[in-house]
Amino acid sequence: MRSIRRVLSLVRNLVRGGALDRDLDDELASYVEEMASRRVTQGMTAEEARRSTLADMGGVSRVRDLVRDGRRGARVEALASDVRYGWRGLAAAPIFTMTALATLALGIGATTAILSIVRAVLLQPLPYREPDRLVFVWSDLTRASYPRGPLAGPELQDLRQRCRQFEGLGAIWANTAALTGDGDPEQLRIGLVTADFFSVLGAEPLLGRTFGPEDNTPAPPPVVVIAWSLWQRRYGGDPSIIGRRILMNGAPVSVVGVMPATFRLWMPAEANVPDSLQAWRPLSSGIARAPRGQQFLRVVGRMRPGVTVDQASEEVASVGLAIGREFEYYGQSAPVFYALPLHADAVHTVRPALLAVLIGAVLLLVIACLNVANLLVARAAARRHETALRFALGATRGRLFQQRLVEGLVLSIMGAIGGLGVATIMLRLLASIRPDSLSRIEGAGLDAWAVAIAMGVAILWALFFSLAPLLEIARTSPSQSLLTGSRLAGGPVEQRTRAMLVVVEVALGLVLLVSAGLLLRASQKLAAVDPHFDTDQIMSFRLALPGSRYRSPDAIKSFSRQLSSSLVALPGVQSVGGISHLPYDDLPNWSTPYFRPETADPTTANEADARTVTPGYFETVHARLVEGRFFAESDEDGKTSVAIVDDWLARRTWPGQTAVGKRLLADPGTTGLPNTEVTVVGVVRHLRHRTPTRDVREQMYFPQWQVYRSPLAYVVRTTADPASLSGPIRQAVAKLDPQLPISDLRPLDSYGFAARGTLRFTTSLSAAFSTAALLLACIGIYGVLAYSVTRRRVELSIRRALGASRGQIVALVMREAFGLAAIGAVVGLVATIPATRVLRTQLYGVTLADPLTYAVAIPLLLTSVAVAASVPAWRATSVREVEALRE
Repeated sequence: MRSIRRVLSLVRNLVRGGALDRDLDDELASYVEEMASRRVTQGMTAEEARRSTLADMGGVSRVRDLVRDGRRGARVEALASDVRYGWRGLAAAPIFTMTALATLALGIGATTAILSIVRAVLLQPLPYREPDRLVFVWSDLTRASYPRGPLAGPELQDLRQRCRQFEGLGAIWANTAALTGDGDPEQLRIGLVTADFFSVLGAEPLLGRTFGPEDNTPAPPPVVVIAWSLWQRRYGGDPSIIGRRILMNGAPVSVVGVMPATFRLWMPAEANVPDSLQAWRPLSSGIARAPRGQQFLRVVGRMRPGVTVDQASEEVASVGLAIGREFEYYGQSAPVFYALPLHADAVHTVRPALLAVLIGAVLLLVIACLNVANLLVARAAARRHETALRFALGATRGRLFQQRLVEGLVLSIMGAIGGLGVATIMLRLLASIRPDSLSRIEGAGLDAWAVAIAMGVAILWALFFSLAPLLEIARTSPSQSLLTGSRLAGGPVEQRTRAMLVVVEVALGLVLLVSAGLLLRASQKLAAVDPHFDTDQIMSFRLALPGSRYRSPDAIKSFSRQLSSSLVALPGVQSVGGISHLPYDDLPNWSTPYFRPETADPTTANEADARTVTPGYFETVHARLVEGRFFAESDEDGKTSVAIVDDWLARRTWPGQTAVGKRLLADPGTTGLPNTEVTVVGVVRHLRHRTPTRDVREQMYFPQWQVYRSPLAYVVRTTADPASLSGPIRQAVAKLDPQLPISDLRPLDSYGFAARGTLRFTTSLSAAFSTAALLLACIGIYGVLAYSVTRRRVELSIRRALGASRGQIVALVMREAFGLAAIGAVVGLVATIPATRVLRTQLYGVTLADPLTYAVAIPLLLTSVAVAASVPAWRATSVREVEALRE
């Protein structure tokens, strides 16, 4: 019963709080009148009696607060009252409130958006069963300039038979396939996988099944697992797709499974396995008997429970040493295998960029909050007279502390809500401009975690924001403040505090400005790199000729010649060529060992990137011929196997000699044995086709007539806009073969644009953050100087009265501005040393101490300070001496 009475009392006090307050006021008024009348009878005047009564009570407000505090639910009621009071206080100062809210929303929104991306990409577990037990197994081919290389089928079999730390080891190889029937022909990116690949990953299908032991045969059954996106787009999400036969590469295959919409392959960038493949087919079990030189498998392993990554890596390394001793193929160099955590390895290329952006967002948040703190310091000083007046009316320091704290919470929570809106917009914007390497940004969103982070930041900063008002309350002397009015509002302590906050803002702003400058310089350097080929005015596309309809080399030759003739005949087209791998594409790399026949020792062979090209390719991309000639139609006679090499290979193999006419043993057919003799007919300048930032290794080119690779990419140089060729190219292909799908129809320079995407993305965000930080720092400087000018009106009027010129007054204000900026710049220069180290991996051709960056950043900062200080300086000269002295 007592608990029920307490609850009823609490409800009554909360619901009838207004009526109770009116009753209390009536009682207090009656009490004051009664006590005053008694004192009148004792000889006091009515005014003296009332004043004496109120003094003895300690003020009506004090008694009212004490009675309210004694009620059940008083704390809840007081909190609600303080929220209303804080809201009214903020509404009464709209300029201050809107400025503070906009600043907070910008800082919290940017940080929340970037944190959401970092969580989705770097922290979110992989969408597989027990993902922490997954590792990626690499073959260290550093000797061939390929430190993260694939494995051969026999090497995968060796690991399966000899490793005891793994539950399973699966492999994948990305390829393409033509899908026909049930609509327009379409080129798909597919994965050829071992039968246990999905079970090793721990990925379950949405419909049907994945592959199993029944699919692990030398001639795998014609079955396919398709992606959810393909199922929806091509087949309308029809559940009866399971068991249906579809045409892939001209042959019927049965759909046995559909993967869920959330399934993605999170593989390292060097694996050249796209995140969103559209279908998967089983690999032949015969890969275990393939040549050891055919290294194309990307291997994923699932460790047994309790096994660490170090233990797994040690075991695969020991297997590499063992098979190196057993098989003559490896010669004196045993294979080096190592394992890395799959998640960490999948994001290692984007981690530095995301961490750099995150640091920039956090610095922007700190600057934004310092700016709001600066505003609150000024607001607290300006409200000193109000605080003193409330003290005089009986308010306690504790109650004022609570009111200011609640006001700070109201401001921060409103800023956090606005920040969530900014974060939502920013996430959509970032998803629309993200580079291909950051495709996983699309999975980022504002979930409960992001909201909790935003609110947590708001509450943390609310406590910080409340320090200035709380300190002001603690330092306020009611009698002195009431006597002096507002003239003492904002003394030296407040001015020093605000100046210190501005110094920190300037320092952090300089850090962001320098970081953006370094990234911008790196982008400029990267854009100026000469890859030794030209991509302007070129349209590219890929074609894969299905073996079911193009079985013979003559059929392939005939189609290629007809297509080239049709494309060259299009209006504006200058030349046409084809190549197996376009520059910077995401197809798995192809390489070949090579050595001079006179050495007759394959174990001494070097490794070169290999490409198949058609006559006209080098001419179309404006490759530079060093000596000899390009490929010609006459090379298809088949009497002599020919090749073109780059100048790197020529210098390494025949230093100081001509390479034309020399012979090499290579492996253009990827048999695993370099036993094909080719004659060098030309030398071209090394083409930087794998990465725009560095030269990787030497290159060999084979004519299409001798080595056909599928798909083959065509490049078409035109005098018109390359995009205008999209329709004519499709018509030309359809005229020759209506069932042949075209894929990746896009300008050739888009590959280079995508290759520089991560750096461009990081640079753009850093530039945006640094611009916002510089703006906020300038606002802070403006606020400090404007406040300083207002506070020093009497001093400035005396100076003017004593003969100071306008120029001297302006110089006085500007010296204060540049003093703050100079101190902030010095602190910022010291802070840039550790802060910019995270950018080291993002910089190309630029050092962290790049003099041009600092030579631009510091003057830009000082110029911005001068602009921010000009308005307060001008206002200082407009002080009217007589009015200021009269005040």
